[in-house]
Amino acid sequence: MQLKKLFPVLLCLICSLAASAQDRIFKSNGEVIDAKISVINGDIIVFRRFDNLDGPEYSIPKADVVKIKYVNGTEDIFEGNNDRIGVAHGRENFRPHNEYARNRSIIAFAPIQFTEHGWGIGVNWEHSLDPAGWVSVNVPAVLSFNFANGNQTRDAMFYFTPGIKVYTNLNSPNRNKFSIGPSLVFGMGTGTPTYYNQYATTDPPLHQSRMMMGALASIGGNLFPTPFLYLGADIGMGFSYINEFNGVENNTAFLLQSGLKIGYRYEGHARSGR
Repeated sequence: MQLKKLFPVLLCLICSLAASAQDRIFKSNGEVIDAKISVINGDIIVFRRFDNLDGPEYSIPKADVVKIKYVNGTEDIFEGNNDRIGVAHGRENFRPHNEYARNRSIIAFAPIQFTEHGWGIGVNWEHSLDPAGWVSVNVPAVLSFNFANGNQTRDAMFYFTPGIKVYTNLNSPNRNKFSIGPSLVFGMGTGTPTYYNQYATTDPPLHQSRMMMGALASIGGNLFPTPFLYLGADIGMGFSYINEFNGVENNTAFLLQSGLKIGYRYEGHARSGR
């Protein structure tokens, strides 16, 4: 008798669970369709109505759809050419073959830049070398000043540091991506050697022309809040193998490059089929 009384309750519970096991299509006109998505092909969404799963397939232009909410809780949000695929629990899955691979180049400005010489400003260009975006060529340029003697400018150095940037967690759902990579360092400007040059014409030998070359290894954090916005912070350390003042080799120099960047992401190349 108890089982007979529980049967209607169990039946209602099963029906309720079955009713919730459906995809939902949210149209731009406010209509919501309970459906079972068959395929999303280009600009068309193909589905069967949930109340008639054995019935015919229907299609709807993706441009008429705001989002699709799937049974497992994930969502596809359609915003023109900037679709967000696989949004789960309020956090976007960052898919390299979708959003990142679309905008493969970054031009950035570094309003705060530090070097072993002092601090200044910089610009940075980056371009992905592979379709997924794991490896990029990275080309920073930095203008650094050394302030001393009552904050009066003593020396200025220009650095050019081309290198390779490798992303370590591109498949992570987080939008913060870590990177590592080596760079060459070329520097020109003026500076003060670490030991006195006996041929110097001044004492102490200030403002000597400086030319240096070296290498450094960098690590960085890279944040991609939107398809077009880039925020970054990195630090690199290394040593010089040429460090000349007034044409005379000086001691090996410790090299430091660190800064904060804000940039714009863009496609950076022409692709067929778009």
